[in-house]
Amino acid sequence: MVKLNKVAFLKISIIIPTRERSYYLHYALQTALEIDDQNIEIIVSDNFSRDETKAVVEKFSDNRLKYICTPKRVSMRENFNSAALKSTGDYIIFFGDDDGILPGQFKYLRRILEEYRPDGISWLKSSYIWPKDEFGEEFGGKKAGRIRFYGARTFGTPVRYDPRDSFLDSLMKCNLQSFTSVTPNIYHGCVSRAFLEKNASEKNVFFDSTIPDVNFRYRTIMLGGKFIHVNHPFSINGDSAVSNGRAHNGYSTNDPRAKPADEFHQENENDPYLNIFGNHKFTPLLLMATLETLRVKLINFDKLPDMVGWYSYVYWQAKMSLPDETYKIVIKSLSDYAIKTGTLNELNVAIDMPIRKNKKTIKEILQRIKTIMSSFLMVVKKNGENNILSAVNIYDEILGNSYEHVLNNKEMQKKEWSRAKKRAKNIY
Repeated sequence: MVKLNKVAFLKISIIIPTRERSYYLHYALQTALEIDDQNIEIIVSDNFSRDETKAVVEKFSDNRLKYICTPKRVSMRENFNSAALKSTGDYIIFFGDDDGILPGQFKYLRRILEEYRPDGISWLKSSYIWPKDEFGEEFGGKKAGRIRFYGARTFGTPVRYDPRDSFLDSLMKCNLQSFTSVTPNIYHGCVSRAFLEKNASEKNVFFDSTIPDVNFRYRTIMLGGKFIHVNHPFSINGDSAVSNGRAHNGYSTNDPRAKPADEFHQENENDPYLNIFGNHKFTPLLLMATLETLRVKLINFDKLPDMVGWYSYVYWQAKMSLPDETYKIVIKSLSDYAIKTGTLNELNVAIDMPIRKNKKTIKEILQRIKTIMSSFLMVVKKNGENNILSAVNIYDEILGNSYEHVLNNKEMQKKEWSRAKKRAKNIY
């Protein structure tokens, strides 16, 4: 009897949510289409764009590619949720329309999924700043168009963990810096459909508050699961002039580049799954609101957060970064919530506390220095172009097939990292 290969039966969905960023999407989509794997589907989930998004997708002929478009403008949460429902993979990956996935490393991601069959995989993504925006204007300064390669974040072997055991205490204490890069992720991460369905708040609702990836992360930490983490990049986070994060935090209200944040706020108005605080666009408040929303919805969850710590975090972030008018709106939201939940005393204590500073220990400082010293920086320009596609292609050239040797024998990590550095020197 012939033994069937399990790899052929595990399907992976790669979803790219997008809205009016066709310039970036063109390259981001190509990174996924270069994956040599027929048992994947690549879904572009278009949030009713009014630019050339559909035309960009239609330029590619690939039976793995699917284009779906919402019938009207919807919230980011709803776009994520509807795309997940329309996908058919056993595992689901989301990444943004100015990001990229590393096609040459994808086979190792599949190998880990096949071997462990986890609820999900988290990894340390790399970062890239686009040197130009869609209008051709220079962007990003000296850091743009380059990627730093870290030995400590490459060719790491899989580590099993339960996010509840590993990160729940930090989440409750608002110690966010200790876990954001290694916690479960669906955005630049991978999760099984079975896990999503099992932990849905209700049928066909995988994400039930304003920021879908944070909602997933916090829900998973609060409920737990069987996850894998690898210190190895399977994707690259792109930072462009119109990235959502930059739009929310990098520009003043009147700056036209803040438009994505304004639209994000407007589109939430009609979403029935708003955070418990209502519709806001200040990220620290959204993080606290996500936690509090989930605490209300998760019936069997009885842990109490450090409300002083959370109030202090939001208060000081608002005080240091927001104009007076917006600051007053945030403080009123905190006050209303404190009165509603009987935690006004905790809010007052938080306001009277000195600013919270995340002081690094000597050990953390030394580790950071060691990490930087073992890294190298490269301009990722290929064939005269510098974009997310050239970035992932050069990254794959440098990583090569080294990860296969490390997965076979973890003692090979240092040797393969040395080989990767040699390949980098030969590129130019």
